[in-house]
Amino acid sequence: MKLRFLSILLLLISHSLHAQTWIPTDYKRFTPEQFFRLAAVNQTINYKKLDRGLLQAAMFFVTNEERIKYGLKPFEHSEVIEKVASEHANDMVSYNFYSHVSRVSGKKTIGERFSREGLKRMLIGENISSSIGLQYQTGRQINIPRSGGMYTYANNRREVILPHTYLSYAREVVQLWMNSPSHRKSILNPRFDQLGCGSQVYNNREFFNVPYLMGVQCFGSKN
Repeated sequence: MKLRFLSILLLLISHSLHAQTWIPTDYKRFTPEQFFRLAAVNQTINYKKLDRGLLQAAMFFVTNEERIKYGLKPFEHSEVIEKVASEHANDMVSYNFYSHVSRVSGKKTIGERFSREGLKRMLIGENISSSIGLQYQTGRQINIPRSGGMYTYANNRREVILPHTYLSYAREVVQLWMNSPSHRKSILNPRFDQLGCGSQVYNNREFFNVPYLMGVQCFGSKN
């Protein structure tokens, strides 16, 4: 009976999440296990209707998986730090740059970006990424689709390259960071205790206008 009740509860939660976008209070509604089972998290991304909040939540929960794997305390979610990360991802797309140094006046450094939100912390950090929004096998050629069509591999037009799910993107981008010593160091830094993630989609003009995602992690310490 308890198992049936839990299944019904998760189903109701899943349906309610389809009816709205992810909001900051949702971080306290779900355990990581519940979050990873949500239908919304495991659906392929419609990049014309991207739920940035949900994608950022997926990045957050997957990052905490890595922390726990290495015996570290999971990050506490910070709504204001997420705002810093999300705005930097958006700025990189809007102003066409990829860097920790922003082109936006007053937001050039991570210190300035934190200070704008009233965050004057002793220890802060940032990871950024730009990666393909498709579940793509690196190095293979692709067909340029007609308007509204699906991407396929050049050797087989029936072999469709699906967009990422919210969860598959989060796992891939976090793994990219974990494979890089400097980014991994930030994720596993025991002195960081808060995290906010940011994301934004753009079309890569240098690669057939394939959807790409800017990813940002911003770290902070309360002490």
